[in-house]
Parts: sequence; C-alpha cells; structure tokens
Amino acid sequence: MTPLSRRLLFAAALLPAATQAQSRMRASLGTAGQGSLFLPYGTALARHIATVAPVDLEVRETRGSNENLELLASGGVELGLVNMGPAWDAWHGLNAFAGRPNRSFRALAAMYETPFHAIALASSGIRSLSALAGRRVGTGPAGGPGEVFFRGLMAELGLAATHVAGTPAEMARMVRAGEIDAFFFGTGLPSPPFVEIANAAETVVIGFTETEGAAFRRRFGYFVPYTIAADTYRGQGTALASFAVWNFWMARADVPDALAEAVARGLLQDPAATKAAHPSAATTVAGNAQANNFVPFHPGVAPVYRALGVALPAI
Repeated sequence: MTPLSRRLLFAAALLPAATQAQSRMRASLGTAGQGSLFLPYGTALARHIATVAPVDLEVRETRGSNENLELLASGGVELGLVNMGPAWDAWHGLNAFAGRPNRSFRALAAMYETPFHAIALASSGIRSLSALAGRRVGTGPAGGPGEVFFRGLMAELGLAATHVAGTPAEMARMVRAGEIDAFFFGTGLPSPPFVEIANAAETVVIGFTETEGAAFRRRFGYFVPYTIAADTYRGQGTALASFAVWNFWMARADVPDALAEAVARGLLQDPAATKAAHPSAATTVAGNAQANNFVPFHPGVAPVYRALGVALPAI
C-alpha cells in the first residue's frame, strides 16, 4: 500500500465526523514513561481535548521524544509529544538520527519549557555538574534527550562519566538507593522524580556554573537561559541557573487537516480550561508558537491560529 493510499484510508475513517454529528475522530498520542511529565501532561490534556473537541486520544506510554519521533515516522502514532532538541536532531539527521534525517512530523502547538538540571544525595559531596566526572549518572531513557545533552556537556568540558539508562521512576529509585550518584534530567517544573527524591532524603539540586553554561550553549545553541526558582524542591534554598528548551505537540505530516485542527482547537481555544487540566499547560497557548523556528506547522492548524489572532512563524 502506498503512503497516499494509507493517508486516504485514514482520512476516510475520519470523514464520518464531518457527516455525522455523533461520530468522533480517534488517534494515538506518544508520551513518555513513568515518572516523566509527558505522561501525566499528555493524559490530562487528552481527557481535556475529548471534552471540547470531537477527538478521542489513546495515550501511549513510550520512552519519550526520540521514540515518539520514530513512531511518527513509522506510522505507529498519529501524534507525539516532542522536545525540540531531539526534533532538531531528527530534522537534521544528528545524534540518534545520524545519517537518516526524519522530517515526517509537523508542529501543532507549544507545550512548556524543559529546563535541565541534576539532583544528588547531599551525602554524595557532589555540588556541580563538573563534579559528576567519573561518577555514575542517570540520564533517563537510553538515547533520549537527557543522555544526548549530558554527553554533549561532558564532551565540551573534556570530562567523562558512567551513564545509566532507565525510566525517570527507575532513576529516582536508584538515586535514593545509592545505585547511581546523580540524575541529570529535563522536564517541566517541578520535575516529578526530583520531587520524589528531595522529599525522601537530603539532596542537592544542581544547576549550571557560568563555565558549564558556556560549554552547554556551544554544543546546543537552541537552548535559552532559564532560572529555576528557589524552593522549587524541598531544601533548595536558592535559585539555580539552568538552560531550557521547548516541547511541542507534533503530528504526522500526513494526518488529515480535520484531526490537526480539532486537536489544536481543543488545546488553544480556552487557555484557562487548558491550564486547569494540568498546571504545566499554562504555557500551552497560541502565542508560544513563536518558540518553534524550524518545524513547519501542520496546515490544518492555520485556521485555529488565525481565529485567535496569532500569526504563525514563517518557516
């Protein structure tokens, strides 16, 4: 079956929504694993969308952005939550996507910013990212954003650490058990696994020094400075310097316009209701479309942004 045939069949399955008021569109949404923010955010927003738009989303638990991008390319999901760092890599054929660019996806709407930072038990003596050299560091799912960004930072600093992969929930357990020395991760704040660790033990939450930040930006120029406010976590008495990257709702490029439009409308037409669905959705608003400067928006969302008076960035 050709890609066009698959698209026509999928579109045909959705057409009754336009001809029968009681019919609803269905699609799958790639999120992430236990302990991530993608999973509860995606689950909450899927429920919200179902109440305001004729779309039922099946939430699929995955290993996060990289797997979601692979699933979008293979047709395994129609929609995916994606960090713009892995999206950049996929678009340009870098890192996990080296030699095989993936441009199968289109943007729908902004989610929230993801600041990266680390956490360690206070008893470890670790007080900086550079001090993780030679240590066992959890970086989340294998090949995921945490691993890519931490490896890049260490390479720029001329340092090395032992990387340990696993779900965010597994990383939290391993820090608490002393099986790894620290966990480097990025998610919307407060990071659920960091909250779990900090509430269970005396910890140190670690941001970037000026030298570390300069090294990080040399490798990953699409990050922007971000401040993690004091008291984001128990025992974190001062603000921390960090760097953040946006996350976006993505759709397969070939999903019907009707599906893309309905999902975008459900997310963006009532910001107060969207925020009420999940606190991290406070920044899931039309104006934050400007945070995307390289992934084309799906044509189906154009009427939604136009109705809201927001001009999509020219990409």
